[in-house]
Amino acid sequence: METSKQLPKTIKLFKFARKEASLHGDYKIAAMPRISEIARNTEDRVKVDLSFYLENDKTPCIKGIINTKIILDCQRCLEAFPVELKINFNLAFVRYEDQAEELDSGFEVYVIGEEEDLDSIDLITDEILLSIPMAPSHDFDCNLKIDKEEIVEEIRKNPFDVLKNIKTTDFGKE
Repeated sequence: METSKQLPKTIKLFKFARKEASLHGDYKIAAMPRISEIARNTEDRVKVDLSFYLENDKTPCIKGIINTKIILDCQRCLEAFPVELKINFNLAFVRYEDQAEELDSGFEVYVIGEEEDLDSIDLITDEILLSIPMAPSHDFDCNLKIDKEEIVEEIRKNPFDVLKNIKTTDFGKE
């Protein structure tokens, strides 16, 4: 079993699985472009532990844990909304979809075709994005302040009012 302190940029999936490698490391949120677009705390860190192995002696798998705290915008009040994430995942990588049928249901299956290398940041980013709320918001203690003076009711005109002014005449008579 091989252990590394820093995650490589590229994961050699089959090589790491055959060696039963364990990788540990961390990234700044700023290093993950898709996360840093939505997070307020881009200087905070994401801690990652990955263990590689072969399932049924042929299917490369990754068992992983991601720990981080991401501060998002509350979609109700637009104030800071901290989200603590401890993500446990078990991924299996198959070349063809029919190979997925041989695996237990406890795996999240990825069909990779002939690809053997994975980008570590993309893999971690995908797992984080799958775990954060779609519309993050505080429960009930939101700091939402509505100023009643700002609410202006729009006066709508009836589009048929103009028809009231049309004179009714009998056709054919003048």
